[in-house]
Amino acid sequence: MMKKLIIILFIFIGLSSCNSKEETIPTCEFTEPLEDLAWLKEYKESLKDCSIQISIFQASYKKQTVFYSAVTDPLANSIFSASLWNCEGEIIITFDYNEREKFNELVTNTIVLHRCKDDGL
Repeated sequence: MMKKLIIILFIFIGLSSCNSKEETIPTCEFTEPLEDLAWLKEYKESLKDCSIQISIFQASYKKQTVFYSAVTDPLANSIFSASLWNCEGEIIITFDYNEREKFNELVTNTIVLHRCKDDGL
C-alpha cells in the first residue's frame, strides 16, 4: 500500500510540474506604433488641446518594448510619474516621483512618438 502511495505521489508531482507556465515576454509587431496599436492610437487621439506639453514615448524595459506618457513641459518639469505599458496597453510597472533615478536606469532607448502641446502661448 505504501509503495502505491509513493508512486501516486511521484506521478502527481510530475504532472503538476508539467503544467507550470514559463513567463515569456510579449513581442511587439508594428511598423508605426501610433497607427498599428489601437489602444495607443486612441490614447494619442485623446490628447487634444493640452494646456501643458505631454509626450508619448517608446522605450525598452527588461528587454521588451514599452510605451509611456509624461509631462514634458519645461514649465512643469518637476512633475514626474510614469506608467509603462506593454504592447497590449497593460500597465506593467509605475514609477512615482521618488523613483525617477530608478526609472532613468531601467528605461532605455527612449524615442518620442508624439507631443501634445498648446501652441497658443
